[in-house]
Amino acid sequence: MAPVIGVTATLKQDLDSVATRPLGSFVRADLDYVSGVAQAGGVPVVLPPIADVAEEVAGSIDGLLLCGGSDLDPGYYDEEPLPELDVTLPERDAFEMALIGYALERGIPVFGICRGLQILNVALGGTLYQDLPSQLGNGSIAHRQQMPKWQWTHEVEVSGGSNVAKIMEVGGLRVNSYHHQAVKDLADGLVVSARASDGVVEAVESRNLSERWLVGVQWHAEAMRDHGHEHRNLFAAHVAAAERYAIREAAA
Repeated sequence: MAPVIGVTATLKQDLDSVATRPLGSFVRADLDYVSGVAQAGGVPVVLPPIADVAEEVAGSIDGLLLCGGSDLDPGYYDEEPLPELDVTLPERDAFEMALIGYALERGIPVFGICRGLQILNVALGGTLYQDLPSQLGNGSIAHRQQMPKWQWTHEVEVSGGSNVAKIMEVGGLRVNSYHHQAVKDLADGLVVSARASDGVVEAVESRNLSERWLVGVQWHAEAMRDHGHEHRNLFAAHVAAAERYAIREAAA
């Protein structure tokens, strides 16, 4: 059977206002994430952010896709919020932090995109730039584009010999960019796989994917799947890792 991939959802506050419903009454996962999983041969299941069921959720999935969205509460890495911090969603933060913990305990393959990379880094002990423009200053490139989401805006260099390079089959690529936060201090157990020209971390991976399959990219690969096989390859590699996990669990 195809592996089940849990796809994290965002809350209503991330979206445009709907006057007929109170805030927090909707959850949603962007169709691009769900389609990326299905295209790669996985069965996507959207996960509402309810922290009380995180352990049960982890026991029902073979892979975890951490999606983009709101800023992470800097309290998770022992910092006070800067004025430039955007909206945070406590329910989502608590659910995903708990879910990542259970996924790591079980050895579930984890793929993080944008916020997903960031919260994975924090869950493992790293920190974030809360706001790149104010903290890196004029030396940083524009990481928050105003163009269509599928359109590239800057180049990244992928580390030769990294697993991300092998998965994507590239040494450099052009990516979109919809973020104002990024990895600051890298968590133990992760290595940088790609950087932008200003040094901003654009991809990370675990030190040994055969032992712990963790990959995160800062760009929105889900929106660029139709504009390069390298982005589809990320979803395919994650689903393949989830399939191997499911087979191991069934044999245990």
